[in-house]
Amino acid sequence: MNKLVIVLVFLTIFFASFIPVKDTDFGWHYRCGVELLQGNPCTTNTFSYHLANYRAYYPSFIFDAITAFTYDAVGFNGLSLFYALAITSVFYLIYLISGKKLITSALGYSLILYLSHGTLGLGWRPQIVTYGLFVFAYYFLSHRSFIGVTPKIGVTPFTIRLLTYPIFMFLWVNTHIGYFIGIVLFGLYGFDNLVRAVWKKISWKALGAILVVGIGSILATFINPYGWKVYIEIYRHMVAPMNTMIAEWVAPSPMNMGIIILFYLVTIALQIIHKKISVFQLLVITLLGTMALMANRNIPLFYTIALIQILPIIPTSKKNMTPLFLPFLIAIFVAIAIIQVRYTTAFNVSWDSYCTKGRTHYPCDILKEYPQLSGNIYTSYEYGGFMIWQKPDSKVFVDGRMSAWSNDSGEYAYQTYLKILQTQPGWNELLKAYDTDYLLIGQGTFLDLLLDEDAETYGWEKVYENDVHAVFKN
Repeated sequence: MNKLVIVLVFLTIFFASFIPVKDTDFGWHYRCGVELLQGNPCTTNTFSYHLANYRAYYPSFIFDAITAFTYDAVGFNGLSLFYALAITSVFYLIYLISGKKLITSALGYSLILYLSHGTLGLGWRPQIVTYGLFVFAYYFLSHRSFIGVTPKIGVTPFTIRLLTYPIFMFLWVNTHIGYFIGIVLFGLYGFDNLVRAVWKKISWKALGAILVVGIGSILATFINPYGWKVYIEIYRHMVAPMNTMIAEWVAPSPMNMGIIILFYLVTIALQIIHKKISVFQLLVITLLGTMALMANRNIPLFYTIALIQILPIIPTSKKNMTPLFLPFLIAIFVAIAIIQVRYTTAFNVSWDSYCTKGRTHYPCDILKEYPQLSGNIYTSYEYGGFMIWQKPDSKVFVDGRMSAWSNDSGEYAYQTYLKILQTQPGWNELLKAYDTDYLLIGQGTFLDLLLDEDAETYGWEKVYENDVHAVFKN
């Protein structure tokens, strides 16, 4: 019966995570994956006419290839399946670290998925890869073979496992720009072991081995089509004012900040009381807590690692509660499986649902009703990836790749995009300078309202509109 409960819990997590793909960046990731599989990796900017000569160093090659191959083979349902497997794999790691406290782990992780819905609720996207890989790396470095046991130099389980970290970083760097946090994590692990060496809990030779592996892990991140330049992209994202341009990078609300601080203090307090805290754990939770306070996109990692640090402390009931939980688990599993599978599969196979019920209302009807749309198209930021996917022979002004891109004057692509959309001084001159052929914008925007009144004065003509979108031709 215990095995049945375990299976039911894992299947419930899996089916609850079987959700549609709603990330607006799907389109350009798919397009890059298609070109990569055809032997033309996206190492130059061929999708946008704004900053056409810009060189970005965003390494998502493995993710893009998997996305394109899976979508072409089985459609969105295949990508929803991959996402569900990724989330369930993270839960499996949480289950192991907790000491196999099944129900407590499941309830805690369900709460995390709810609190992190704004980031994790968009389905298959490269951020979920970094989320899963970070949790795996944390489990990998927190394992008893690494912490609390004095390692010896030589061919031992310690050295064999540790030497796989550079391989792990090679895969990570070619999957998502978030690879850098894996290097930072190993640095915190190295500092923890330096403290241990000072207190003679591990040998200095073992510390030397850790240092060598750390250097090897950094060098492994150079093995990608961009080489060492991927660190330039890290720097660009660090200095760009992302929190003023992209919603995910905005700091949490004051209430959510309070919850994050409370979680942090409770996590630290419980570990100190139970004498279960280490320098490594303290540094990691402090880093993630700081990151969570800075941007909403970092909240899932913080909550997940906080849960992982707390779960081993929670006492386990000696009573066998399986007979009590089984009827509820069966009911919950059946309800979630039926509702979620029906909803997601229906959404994934319905083009109308994808176009109108996702994160944004895509201009699918425009592409059908006005096929003349072509050339250089100024579109809403959220449509950029979609247009790259659906109109491969055209080019867009801005899309999700370009959040940290800037021109020679230091103005970011998103800022230029807003200057035009908000009809700030010089907006029309910018469009003309970039040889814009069409405008594809939402009804009711400043640009739409201005051109509705007097398009001819600015050299534009409205050629199509519906309740949501408007198209203007130069």
